[in-house]
Amino acid sequence: MMNASPDVRQGKVEQVSQESVEPEAKRPSGIFDWWYQWTALPEPPASASFLKREEARKVRLLSTILLFFLPTLIIVLPTTFFMPVIYARFADLALITAATVSLFLNRVGKVTIAALVLVMGFEAALTLVVLTTNPLDATVFQVYDLYAMVELFAASLLPVRGVFVIAACNSVFFWVDLLYQKATPTLAPAVAQQFLPIVSRPIILEFIVAAVSFLWVSSATKAIMRADRAEMVINLEHALVDQKRALEEGVAQILQTHVEVANGNLNARAPLNQNNALWQIARALNVLLVRLQRAAMGERDLHRVEQAVTQCVSIIQHADEEQLPARLPFTHTAIDPLIAALQGKTLAYTQAPFLLRSHPTKAHIDASKPLSQ
Repeated sequence: MMNASPDVRQGKVEQVSQESVEPEAKRPSGIFDWWYQWTALPEPPASASFLKREEARKVRLLSTILLFFLPTLIIVLPTTFFMPVIYARFADLALITAATVSLFLNRVGKVTIAALVLVMGFEAALTLVVLTTNPLDATVFQVYDLYAMVELFAASLLPVRGVFVIAACNSVFFWVDLLYQKATPTLAPAVAQQFLPIVSRPIILEFIVAAVSFLWVSSATKAIMRADRAEMVINLEHALVDQKRALEEGVAQILQTHVEVANGNLNARAPLNQNNALWQIARALNVLLVRLQRAAMGERDLHRVEQAVTQCVSIIQHADEEQLPARLPFTHTAIDPLIAALQGKTLAYTQAPFLLRSHPTKAHIDASKPLSQ
């Protein structure tokens, strides 16, 4: 199979890079925009490191969780006044406070501390409800099941391996609570006769949730890392394509400058800015062209002076042949001050250089003849 041409590969890279950038350009709308503005940090740029973007992802995840969790706690608060456990309302208020503090910490970028406050607050609230349910009744098993939510929060927001520590601590608490806390007369015989089957159900649930959440978060993290590496490769390829295009454009502009100079346009310059990789070369070329232009101007002025001198010598020789005063016109060159100084002057004889002695009639001016305009 034939390899794809560079243009085709370049087109594919640009297409893939555009597809990878376009989803990032989209932002949640409506309530999410407003909520993230007050409870989360701005999204990092695309050039940020993986750790920065992962931290920003957790910040937004915690903000999204609390967007639904905090109103739920507020809605549940009135129902706690009808519960037989009077401490349930205090546990709910404490959890609302912990969630609010977590929001403020999340807003300033302390996502790990915010997650710890939320997880520990949730754990403490559930534990308070269990310990104040005296004697224990069948409803305590429903509270045991809520500890699985703590694991989900911990697995999503904290280092994922810590979920097994939380599961182990919760399991120990279930065991000790059922073993030592007084139960109702209807529940006590069942706990005494079937302690292991009863306590094993919430413990098994804890470790199942811990294992599933660990696998889920680990696989999601690996997928994000792979996507980040793929995006990095695409960005590098896109940067290489842009750099190649910039180099080609710079080379073309420098070549065009050479062509214009070769055609006689000494005012041509290489129009490259400092962002171009060939800027140093273009700068050196422009400096060289400036000096070349000055040299050309000097050569042109020297040529005009030589022509003016030749013209003046011819006029003087012609006047000498006619035995008339020589009238030297101004030439608009560097010898004009000399011509002005010679007006009406009579010059003494000066011996000509060696090269002019062989042509005395052309190289000497009669000292008795004045020069005038």
